[in-house]
Amino acid sequence: MFCRLFLLILLLPLTATAEPVAWDGPGAEGWLTRSSEHFDAHYPASDPAYEALALHSLNIAEQVHRELMPFFSTAPAARTQLVLSDDQDIANGWATFFPFSQIRLYLTPPHDLNGLENYDDWLALLIRHEYVHILHMEMGRGAPEKLRSVFGRVLFFFPHSLISPMLIEGLAVYLETDYEAGTGRLASSWYQMQMREEVRSGEFATLGEAAISSREWPYGQYYLYGAFFIEYLVQTYGEEKLQMWLSLYSGEIFPYLMLNSTARRIYGRDFDMLWTEFRLAMEQRFGDENAPLASSEETLPATTLRQQVSGSDGQAVYYVASDDEDRPVLQRCTGVDADCTDIADGRDITSIDVLPDGRVIAVRALTYASGRYSADLWLLDEGDWVPLTQGARVSDARWLPDGSGFVFTSFRAGFSHLLLLSEDGTETLLWRGEYGEYVGAFDIKSDGTEIIAAFKTPGRSWELASKDVADSDWTLLTDSAANEAKPRFTADDRLLFIADYSGEFGIYEWQNGSALSLASDDIDVARSFDPWITGDRLWSQEYTAGGFLLRNTELPLARAGVAYEAATTQAISLNQVEASEPTAYEPWSTLRPHYWLPVFYGTEDTNYVGFSTGGTDALGRHNYQVDLAYGTEQKAFDMTLIYQYQRWLFGYDVENELFDINETVPGFTVLKDQQWRIQRNWLIQAMRDRLGLHSGLVSRRISIDSVEPGVVISGDRAAERHSVGLALTFNDQRGLLHSPGGFGGGAELIAEDFSLLNDDFSGVHVQPGFSYMFDLPGRQSLTFSLNAGFASDDAPGWQLGGLPPQEDYSLFGREQLSLRGFDAGNQLGRYYDRERLVYAAQLSSINDNWSIWPLGLDDVELRVFLERGRAWTESDDPDPMVGTGAELRLNSIIGYRALVPVVIGVAQGIQGIGSETQGYFGIQAAF
Repeated sequence: MFCRLFLLILLLPLTATAEPVAWDGPGAEGWLTRSSEHFDAHYPASDPAYEALALHSLNIAEQVHRELMPFFSTAPAARTQLVLSDDQDIANGWATFFPFSQIRLYLTPPHDLNGLENYDDWLALLIRHEYVHILHMEMGRGAPEKLRSVFGRVLFFFPHSLISPMLIEGLAVYLETDYEAGTGRLASSWYQMQMREEVRSGEFATLGEAAISSREWPYGQYYLYGAFFIEYLVQTYGEEKLQMWLSLYSGEIFPYLMLNSTARRIYGRDFDMLWTEFRLAMEQRFGDENAPLASSEETLPATTLRQQVSGSDGQAVYYVASDDEDRPVLQRCTGVDADCTDIADGRDITSIDVLPDGRVIAVRALTYASGRYSADLWLLDEGDWVPLTQGARVSDARWLPDGSGFVFTSFRAGFSHLLLLSEDGTETLLWRGEYGEYVGAFDIKSDGTEIIAAFKTPGRSWELASKDVADSDWTLLTDSAANEAKPRFTADDRLLFIADYSGEFGIYEWQNGSALSLASDDIDVARSFDPWITGDRLWSQEYTAGGFLLRNTELPLARAGVAYEAATTQAISLNQVEASEPTAYEPWSTLRPHYWLPVFYGTEDTNYVGFSTGGTDALGRHNYQVDLAYGTEQKAFDMTLIYQYQRWLFGYDVENELFDINETVPGFTVLKDQQWRIQRNWLIQAMRDRLGLHSGLVSRRISIDSVEPGVVISGDRAAERHSVGLALTFNDQRGLLHSPGGFGGGAELIAEDFSLLNDDFSGVHVQPGFSYMFDLPGRQSLTFSLNAGFASDDAPGWQLGGLPPQEDYSLFGREQLSLRGFDAGNQLGRYYDRERLVYAAQLSSINDNWSIWPLGLDDVELRVFLERGRAWTESDDPDPMVGTGAELRLNSIIGYRALVPVVIGVAQGIQGIGSETQGYFGIQAAF
């Protein structure tokens, strides 16, 4: 067990879990495949647009392959799998080499300011970035390359998979960037702004802070620091040195330990010294400007971290206050002193709009049970949110000025749509763009006739464009190399917007065909976003190294027009590649095992030898894991087999346990425990998948397989127990990034029947449960949970007592439940109840790594618990057991990425027979 746990800890930060395509998204009707020389492209069969995008992706991918090969020299032996996913309404993607080279492409393009806005063709930028990861991870020579030929794609034989994500993402951002074309994140004003503020704040990240996948601001800082660090190495030492280091490191068989030694061999200094030089270079590049102005006006709150969603009715600003440590709320803010009042739940909101009479709509994005991430339109009605659409995939929305309906944007099959939603729910298409034509943030003039939007066309940056609501054509207002974004009409139809004309984002006003700056000698609007005007006050959100600040300043007059560079970019051109004819998607070529990992471990009584393997298909629909180990003393195999197909889960586990009953003679009695599980989740789903019905079957057989000398077994040598069940679950809980626990409630009702398939047992189990997490001020939470169970006369009873994870956290087959301060199974009965109260607090936020070594500490948490429970029958009704205790959690960071809680706990039974003091130490002990 220890060796299995040790392997899990080592491999956890390295694996990229296959993310299945949504079972209810595009592709539910089937998938098709087309192939080129180096790539297979898989795409939904439901719309001809997907096939055109697949061919376009193959053209891009083959061109990217040709362009990157001189840098990396080697390519994957097999085709890289491209999956065109249209079930995630965010601009993103991912790539992994494990267990085969694969790239997931989300078709929704970037349409707001976040660092990704500098692109010509979204798929070209995305494929280039992700394919850099593939070529980077595939690098291997010498011993790693030879070991791959024996064991397959075992993670430790891909040395570059074990380096800091700062170096992995930094290389990809560096190679995605083309300064001449103005594409990629290093060429963006957003990244320049972020690094400028890191330097000017005096809180430039240490190597250890930048090396990890941190939860601290700025989110994704390892991308930011990594990109500038790789660029610095190239500018200072040359690209050839970087290639030499990549090649040298790809031959290391102990990669974690060799980062500094390989750096010294190539650069003449280790990473700590290189980081010191890099920091000085960034200070010289970005630190020669005036320090950021301290706001003389009120800001609310002091630090908001994320850029907040906002809107205005002309009299007040509506603001989703969220700092990732307290429950988000929608507030209404007025006055010079920014007096704010909570008016509604702020969860999941990505956009809002407010009419002058105070009516509010919001775009709320939810993750569904299938994995689909999509947004719909909601109306605020007396403090509650009422859904207006279902499956509309809303990106941004605005009221029609007369309140008679809504205009919203939506991205479907990678194409931009502008739609009108009437009061009766009728959806009318106003405009659909061609590939590369995208509408971002927009607003509607007060007379309801004109729409102004951030508009993207191939070969151009984001421009301002105008469109009559009743007309299908857009007219460009601007023609610059800068990005214009977030147009906002004020109550008197002044048009404000954001642009980076000076290389830094600021607030501008559009008047008579010219862009006028709102900056003045007294008011700085640099690094400011989301402008609103109420009366004589200008509201905005200012980016700082500590997060966004909501500013409230005196309204400046628009100044003189600004000069800007004219647009000069051109759309990219691609050569058409030879591609196969479309065929129905087949999972088998990627589903086969691609690796096997030998396993050796031992206990006091026996030794085990075996292997582990697993696999998935390109769509992530099929996933399996096989662990097989032969016990030398038992002379039998232990095995765990898990297979998941979308909502189906199959499991088989067999363990041969040794018992030395007669210690006077050699030998053991072997007890074989076999268990099958079949589970079908989400038979029925409702309330936007917060409510679900699931089914399961658990079959268990325990038998005595061999008996040691001198031991006589009377009665049956085997017993079987089978159950089928249904579980109704409700989950409205949310986690918080910077606070242990979260907020919201959940409940379950589980019923299992033992009579259908059993000879030894019959009857039923019924288990209700409830929990609620209270978000306390700051980084604290309080969780209350209640569980109970009833077992009929002929059904197996309940066992209560012991340390977590005594209970089985699956829905079905759960008969042993924990209660700390008592031994496992301290009470037995046909009924049980258990209550828990857990207080959790973050004691310290460290978020630092041990330099470039793969060990760090995220934060330190304290958890204090009080538990009460009892198990009883009609004839035996013991006093309740009550236990209390505390846990100290050191949330360690292993391999730069994985958050692995190291738990030190003590529990004390304070009431009930069998109470005791328990001390424990472990990994990821769960409540």
